[in-house]
Amino acid sequence: MFPFDDYFRLLQLSCTVYHNQQVCGDWVLNEHRIGQTCFHLVTFGQCDLEVNGQQELLEAGDIVLFPRELPHRLRPVRPSAAPMQQQPVTAARLPESTGLLCAEIQFEHAASTTLLDTMPDYLIIRADSTEAGDVRPVLTELLRHSLISGPGGAVIVDRLGEVVFMLMVRQALEQTQTDVFAAYLHPVLGPALYAFHQSPDQAWTLAEISTQAHVSRASYARLFKRISGKTWNEYQRWWRMQLAWLLLMKGDSVMSTALTVGYQSEAAFSRAFKHQFSISAGEIRRRSK
Repeated sequence: MFPFDDYFRLLQLSCTVYHNQQVCGDWVLNEHRIGQTCFHLVTFGQCDLEVNGQQELLEAGDIVLFPRELPHRLRPVRPSAAPMQQQPVTAARLPESTGLLCAEIQFEHAASTTLLDTMPDYLIIRADSTEAGDVRPVLTELLRHSLISGPGGAVIVDRLGEVVFMLMVRQALEQTQTDVFAAYLHPVLGPALYAFHQSPDQAWTLAEISTQAHVSRASYARLFKRISGKTWNEYQRWWRMQLAWLLLMKGDSVMSTALTVGYQSEAAFSRAFKHQFSISAGEIRRRSK
């Protein structure tokens, strides 16, 4: 019972591989799209990553995630006078080449900003590191399928990329100390939040949520604020608005959405939604058509 799962389902994320090539010679790959969530995986060989004035050696199986892409470049470890060559990784291996799989992550839901705001500028997971943990088996499959040409291959690689992204995010969030994701992982707060997520239409007072956590109201209020950075009421409103966005995008009416997320008045719900997203609930629903 993890409220983090509920959050991930909200995002409706997808992965698209935009580069799966081998390169050699005097090559350089710059950032794809500033601000876009993306990752680069070295499928074979090695290369240098230059970012934020730092230089990182990336080897086969290493992966770097940019929650919001920064200016950076990938280039050969050793300079070459030969012209740049680029071919599919499924073609015959070029001499002294590097295989690179680059993918971008898209989100259908505005709640993604909360996640991206908590992440570091970039995150590197080494193929042989203990930190790789659960990511390593999926990376192994992603590497294997990236080198196979066949029906459905591109879709399989995209789906594996989604799993890799989620596993990297989960690893990064396990290190967080003060945000809603830290509350999701907290042994006291997490189960109570899961109960709230199952019935967001109910009136969840501080007394009711603290009962779920088996602590006093005052203890829950202090603990929730310290761990999440929000008051209980602030979190309630925030989560209900995230659910509302999803429902409206699916085409539910404004009134139906209001009732589903715990509002008895369409006007009160509309004001809360506009305050959260600076856009009207009606406008989001019209986008679904």
